[in-house]
Amino acid sequence: MIILTNCLRKADDEGSLKVAKSLITAIRRAVQDTTVVSCAEASPLCQEHLPANKLMLSPRLARFLWRRKEITLYIPAFARMLPTAYRICLLSLYTRRKLKVLLPMRSPAGRLARLLLRISGAEIIALSEESWRMYREIIGERAKRIKAGVDVGRFVPVSAEEKKALRYKYGIPGEKPVVLHVGHLKEGRNVGQLLAVDQRFHAVLVTSTQTRQEQDEALRQKLLASPQVTLIDTYLPKIEEIYQLADVYLFPVTAELSCIDVPLSALEAAACGVPVVATAYGELQQLMDKDGFYRIESFAPERLNEALNRAVQEGKNPRESVLEYDWDCGAMQLMEAEDRRIGQGNTAKP
Repeated sequence: MIILTNCLRKADDEGSLKVAKSLITAIRRAVQDTTVVSCAEASPLCQEHLPANKLMLSPRLARFLWRRKEITLYIPAFARMLPTAYRICLLSLYTRRKLKVLLPMRSPAGRLARLLLRISGAEIIALSEESWRMYREIIGERAKRIKAGVDVGRFVPVSAEEKKALRYKYGIPGEKPVVLHVGHLKEGRNVGQLLAVDQRFHAVLVTSTQTRQEQDEALRQKLLASPQVTLIDTYLPKIEEIYQLADVYLFPVTAELSCIDVPLSALEAAACGVPVVATAYGELQQLMDKDGFYRIESFAPERLNEALNRAVQEGKNPRESVLEYDWDCGAMQLMEAEDRRIGQGNTAKP
């Protein structure tokens, strides 16, 4: 398989970047004969660096893909659907219509974008039930879905003693339950709800270093001024330790296009055994009836704090519910789907 992406960066603390790096790593574990091509930054993960412009116009890239017989999996950085559909169409020509595309985050598709997706012949892979249904309306059986989003070997629960030591390591007050959120510092993600967390808790916000230019500065100053909030805005290579020191994870995002389809941070918290209080955003809709997941029905401060307190007091462990979303499982789903496609092709009648 060839994996083509422009999502490889040195720091992978943003949703699309983490999806690309994690899935590439899992696929390479499953299939050693995998060639990773970066059309943006060079990366230790890639064997070929073939820069292309924003329109994917690149004679070198076109020649490279045209000569290969393997299926190409394209993992693009997020963009609006029309330019994405155009690139998919062009790459489909480069690959002789042997193209799969993983779209971690959906956006509205107008008539022209829908037409381009249909004529491309590409298979679109979604990470949520909701997105899969949308793509199925556009391209029918070529729309696929996999479950992926967490490394369950890296994100694991720790003991109470280890949790206490981690709080000391990161300078987090240890006398109150810790409410955590990891993601973009943008008002549109409802991150300001951390300011509504009452004095029973201490809130921790870890922000992406890849989206600093998008940060809401007014909100940032409010969070910095609150004694109830610790803001961490540096890259953390061991981000799992932040999840492990928390008592409850808060995911308040409601607006479409504010997060990828499967909120990785919520799955990573759950894999660490941390209860998740969340909106039913994207793939989280499929987890809301599982132990350790609590739906936010209202952002009224008393209702929000009641949900957080309930999650802490009940102490239910949601890890079991997210094991099937391990990246290795997602890679195997991709490989099994490809094996079935090849098998059907070999048995087709002449």
